[in-house]
Amino acid sequence: MDTQNTPIHIHLWNRDFWHLALANTLISMAVYMQLVIVFQMLSQKGMSGSQIGGVIGAYGIGLLLLGGCCSYLVQRFRRNKVAIVAMAVLAAGMAMLAAFPQTMMRDGWLLWLRLATGAFFGLAQMVLVSTLIIDTCEAIQRTEANYAASWFGRFAVSLGPLAALVVGRTAGMAMAAWVAVGLAVFAILLIVMVDFPFRTPEDNVRVLSLDRFLLPQAWGLFVNLLMVTTVMGMIMAGEIDSPKFFAALMAGFLLALTAEKFVFVNAELMSETVAGLLLLAFAILLKMMDLELTPYSSPVLVGLGVGLVGSRFLLFFIKMSQHSKRGTSQSTFFVAWEMGMAAGWWLGFGNVPEWLLTAGCGGSHRQAVLAMALVLTMLALLVYVVFTHKWYVKHKNR
Repeated sequence: MDTQNTPIHIHLWNRDFWHLALANTLISMAVYMQLVIVFQMLSQKGMSGSQIGGVIGAYGIGLLLLGGCCSYLVQRFRRNKVAIVAMAVLAAGMAMLAAFPQTMMRDGWLLWLRLATGAFFGLAQMVLVSTLIIDTCEAIQRTEANYAASWFGRFAVSLGPLAALVVGRTAGMAMAAWVAVGLAVFAILLIVMVDFPFRTPEDNVRVLSLDRFLLPQAWGLFVNLLMVTTVMGMIMAGEIDSPKFFAALMAGFLLALTAEKFVFVNAELMSETVAGLLLLAFAILLKMMDLELTPYSSPVLVGLGVGLVGSRFLLFFIKMSQHSKRGTSQSTFFVAWEMGMAAGWWLGFGNVPEWLLTAGCGGSHRQAVLAMALVLTMLALLVYVVFTHKWYVKHKNR
């Protein structure tokens, strides 16, 4: 196939799907609110940028801890209950952050919190998006369901930090943490309200497996997407205390969603990703030049570019998988997206190579991060054009 394809099925948007899609948004918002809250706590404690990056970036390691057990858990227990328990653990962690902020800042508790957040958010997402949403849809609607659900989760990348900053500046970060708890609890209630069909467990399910976790044959897409979201994380780290940035980022996401429906509907298959990466590179150049309109235009372009790339890669992951591995493809996309974000936070908060900081950017950490992000964006574009796209067309299954 040489053109874009995003089918729309009106009957998909029933009560159950709305509940699950909104639950995805709410739990993702709670996790991204934690990003801002933990950053503020560590900054007030006087920790260095590299220490902050290490604690916040530990989330990426946590994503790998429970993924191998996902298939066993959803076969051994009711799959909706697995998602509910994972979300309840996330809510409990946020409640501890709200109720005992001083205790959480001692003895490395925030590091353990970020690891646990990655582990249980990863499990919740793998079950919710890769299993529960698929279970409630007809076969012909599943691609559209995955596409729509991913957008609901993507909106949380901007809405979560924006909510934390707005609430934190008006009522304090402790209240922001309680709001995150409320969002997680609401997400649990939405899942409880959905009836799921009983599935007979498979025989001889292994405790550890890649099923519902990682799709090895999609490694090329994984690496390329990881590069893009690393750039996204680096940019977010530099704007972590700016409500204006996250509001404009949301506008960019909405533009990307609109562009997919009207601009790229019959475009060449390669065009969406190439356009998205070029827009992302242009956004970084605007930030480096620091023009008067940069605070407004740059984040819009970031949202537009990353939104286009993320949506196209999601569909690529689906087409790389066999029908029975659709859920695994969604989990692989999620892991690549979130691990890239975590790597970007680790770099952006203070782990830029010393040689780049001193030699290339005159000691400016901000300029060093942006320069590194620009190089990585252009490298991601080169890899996609020269290798990934051709490799995908050759190896896709549908």
